[in-house]
Amino acid sequence: MIAFTKNIESVIIENFSNAKKSITIIVAWFTNSKIIESLISIKNKSNIEIEILVDDNHINKKYFFGKHQENLLNAGILIQKQNIKKFNHNKFSIIDKKKIITGSYNYSVKANKNLENIVVFENKNIASYYHRIFKFLTNDKYIDENIELLFEDTEFANMLISTYYPFNRILFNKLKYKVKIGECYTYPNGLYDEIYYEPGLIFNQKHTLHKELMKTIVKKNKGELSFEDLDSSFSQEFKLPIDKELIKSHIITAISDFNHSTLQETAYYDKSEIDYEQFGKDYEELELSVNRYYTRKFEKTFNKEKLKSILNKKIDIIKEDYMWINNFEPFLNDNIVLEIYKKL
Repeated sequence: MIAFTKNIESVIIENFSNAKKSITIIVAWFTNSKIIESLISIKNKSNIEIEILVDDNHINKKYFFGKHQENLLNAGILIQKQNIKKFNHNKFSIIDKKKIITGSYNYSVKANKNLENIVVFENKNIASYYHRIFKFLTNDKYIDENIELLFEDTEFANMLISTYYPFNRILFNKLKYKVKIGECYTYPNGLYDEIYYEPGLIFNQKHTLHKELMKTIVKKNKGELSFEDLDSSFSQEFKLPIDKELIKSHIITAISDFNHSTLQETAYYDKSEIDYEQFGKDYEELELSVNRYYTRKFEKTFNKEKLKSILNKKIDIIKEDYMWINNFEPFLNDNIVLEIYKKL
């Protein structure tokens, strides 16, 4: 795995030029004419399969679709439509179903002026993971292999979705009486107060959609809780949503915010005041941080077989929240959630 924080446009074009069979691209913004022209040139020379998905925002409508779509289509490049009505902030490309380019960089002219990063590496399993995300976003009939596990174990699915899924009000009201509330409280074990918890809505930012839960919280804040309220599953010892710091013994910080802020601050200095030697060291450290982040991410990204083996061990989804972030969240939408809850 190689991280890049400079000359990213050239790195991307070079890697695209070396493609033998296919290039698959998802980016939020695609306005970089050089990259677009390179793709058209590659397609004309080698006739490899190229497909692109961009977010349907006003910038892309004006520049990508307005200025470049016709030339791309005439060259035989496929432009896919997103089947989910949410902002698509993915930024990755897959080359020959084995090489991945991903990071903060959008394929835009503006990105060349920003502090950005990408990593380039080869891994067929991770390339397959990203291709599954592409299929999920472009095929409304697609059910990912990891999501099949949720259909097979709806009790686990309810716990996971209740804890993490970003419900909207319409969806939540349909599922309200099936959603798992969860628990979190302390109790004396003879030496100190130990914490007990069960995952559920109380860990979710969207807990505010539950009216009865919120009414109990308001009564608690006013000091108006009755004995009946105290016995209710809606009565909570801690402020909601429950902070995972209460549960986790430690958290791995994946990307060093310090490095980003240092570089951003340096950019505002007068040129005569810049320590270029330190600036170079900061870039090197940033590249190392990016490498560490993606290495950790991909170590916690699994296919269905491996994921099933891990789930059989009854892992703690609060401490091991990567299970949601990496392995389930990218493949869920409201329609799939509804179908899962129909089986409860």
